[in-house]
Amino acid sequence: MGFWSSIGSAISGAARAVGSVVSSVASTVKNVASKAWEKTKEVVAKAVNWMAEKAETFVGSVKKVWQSVRPFIDTHVRPLVQAAAKVAPWPWLKGALTALDKGLAYVSAFDRSPLAKKLDYAIRWVINAAKNMKETLLKKPEEVEQANERKQVFEEAIAQMPAEEAKSIQLAAMINDFVLVQTAIKNTFDKNEISDFEHYLRLRATQKLLKYAEQTLNGATDIEQISEDDIFLLKASAGLLASKPELSNADAVRLDDIIQKRYRKKLIPFVFEEMVMAWGQNLGELEKQLKTDTTTLSKNTVLLRRLEMAKKISDISAEEEIVLNQMKTETAALKSQVDALSAHTREKRNYVYAAEGFLQTLEKSQEELIAEGRDYLAEEGGQVGMIIIDCAQHGRKWETLSEEDQMLIIDYANIFKEESEIRAQQLIEVEVGA
Repeated sequence: MGFWSSIGSAISGAARAVGSVVSSVASTVKNVASKAWEKTKEVVAKAVNWMAEKAETFVGSVKKVWQSVRPFIDTHVRPLVQAAAKVAPWPWLKGALTALDKGLAYVSAFDRSPLAKKLDYAIRWVINAAKNMKETLLKKPEEVEQANERKQVFEEAIAQMPAEEAKSIQLAAMINDFVLVQTAIKNTFDKNEISDFEHYLRLRATQKLLKYAEQTLNGATDIEQISEDDIFLLKASAGLLASKPELSNADAVRLDDIIQKRYRKKLIPFVFEEMVMAWGQNLGELEKQLKTDTTTLSKNTVLLRRLEMAKKISDISAEEEIVLNQMKTETAALKSQVDALSAHTREKRNYVYAAEGFLQTLEKSQEELIAEGRDYLAEEGGQVGMIIIDCAQHGRKWETLSEEDQMLIIDYANIFKEESEIRAQQLIEVEVGA
């Protein structure tokens, strides 16, 4: 089970537990249609997980997708990630430093245990970092390791301290997490390395969470305006971008709850829409390349016909004969290239648009989809999802599917073509307008 699969299982498990309690209290009985929708949602959730984990089966190398998406993220998102350096120190930092000083006083009075000594050192580091946020990035691997050690110290201390004193330690942990996240994002872009789609989704989810957290950090005038949920968003962000991603089941459920309350989205669609956006953007780049290659092929074909016609109606020189033979070879090779790219683009288009349908099934309620006249998706979405899961599990290529299965995916995908293209465009528009 992949990282996001485990997160999805934790959230759905919690939802089932709540639903079971509600059901037993209300003594309600789900109708057949509702059960069909629940089954469909389970299948499509598994399908998008499989599509992310086995992405090369559907859309090709993550490196190629990353190269088509990165220019937009690099241009419009990285400046946002670096925005804190321009406004720091934040207005609330003065109050935070006072709170951290109180935390130090508590530690001094607490005892001189190994934990107290580590906490004293960690708080002092954070105080210096808070005073110099413009310059604070972790430049060496050992500095990142030390930041992760501070993270553990803060968590251990918070569990043992009274609520009032623990708030100052939570603020210290938040600043430490902010530095960790900023550093991890910068390193990812500097190295230009995305290992797989799971890594890509963790990066994008973290960028979005950081953007939300920054809205609070930039606007808060005192520490009381920073809630435990704001602190938690940075904790979750740091966990997602750790070399070994960390998000416990309890934290996954809490993050899902915060995102639903604040942004009216569930965590899994919140994450996987980034996959659909990236694939849609990459599909657009492929279609542009196909159009360019097709135009070149058309021009070459016309020129080749002229040369062949010239040869038929009159003798051509030895030099022209060489050009003719070269044109035949080049045109044949280009035609093969265009045919392959056309088939690949057509196949990818079906999977990308189908993924949009899955995402909408997860995003929207049964009532919303029925109101849109899409109640038939309860059956079709599940069928398409099972086909895609089979492809992912067994590495099946498009051409190995039966004509019936291909047509089912094509018909389902075509329903969501326009909306998929609109979502892909959001990758540009949302970040530009942020």
